[in-house]
Amino acid sequence: MGKRDPLEHPENEINLGVYFAILRKQWWKICGISLVVGVATLLYMFTKPNLYRSTAVIMPAADEGKQSPALGALVSMGISVGGPSKVEDLEVLFKSNDLTARVFNRHNHWSVLLGDAYDPSTGMVRPSRFSLERGKGKAPKPAGDWDAVRAASKAMVVTTNRRSGSLTLSFESTSAQESAAIVKDFLDEAKNRLQEEAFDRATKNKKFIEEQISRTIDPLTRDRLYGLLGQEVEREMMARNREQFGFRVIDSPRVPDKKTGPSRIRITVTVSFLGFLVACIYFLFRRKTPE
Repeated sequence: MGKRDPLEHPENEINLGVYFAILRKQWWKICGISLVVGVATLLYMFTKPNLYRSTAVIMPAADEGKQSPALGALVSMGISVGGPSKVEDLEVLFKSNDLTARVFNRHNHWSVLLGDAYDPSTGMVRPSRFSLERGKGKAPKPAGDWDAVRAASKAMVVTTNRRSGSLTLSFESTSAQESAAIVKDFLDEAKNRLQEEAFDRATKNKKFIEEQISRTIDPLTRDRLYGLLGQEVEREMMARNREQFGFRVIDSPRVPDKKTGPSRIRITVTVSFLGFLVACIYFLFRRKTPE
């Protein structure tokens, strides 16, 4: 076989000079399109409010809920005695819909959570434009649990550091003060819920033990039950120590002094570059051959 002539089949070779020639003739249009897209994006980004994120770091209370060997008898009877708070348990608690609904039903943060969709004078949620276009939900409705859950799912972030055993909570909103207040309310309501569960558990356990004492004749068994009753009373007293119950706050939420978003310059530059690429592709496909 002979050596292939490089001049053969020129149609199979890519001549970049042809494409550069096309782009060189249209450079002012390409740059103009990119500039217009960038300016439009920047003007649009200025209509978006600044976002502020407040953060808190917590750790499980190390001594809370340590189980005494004497409480093994309650476990064998099928009675819940609780246990030490774990970072995984706290993660599930702070991600729960029940806690989110509890926070926003007990504390008035609807204005910052729902924005213009919420009417503070009436406490009602205005229907979205999409709902109006589809002819649904034309009447305003009271803010409910699902409004809080859907909105907070985007703003609330819970991350776990299992190596250090810590949990980080952060909330991002258009108000620096409200972001810090919402994180604080999440911490308070989570601790309230843990206390309520501990009190309810202790009350049921004490009632059960007292019933067993009244039915027991054997003095040794009665002494053991009295010991278990004392353990439950002690656990109830520990639950009243609010500062050390459930979890410890390592870093309390503070009002942020700098915005976390949006990054207007970065977004504008990115969109302008994409506009430049799209314009180049458009003119290349428009002109398959140079003039």
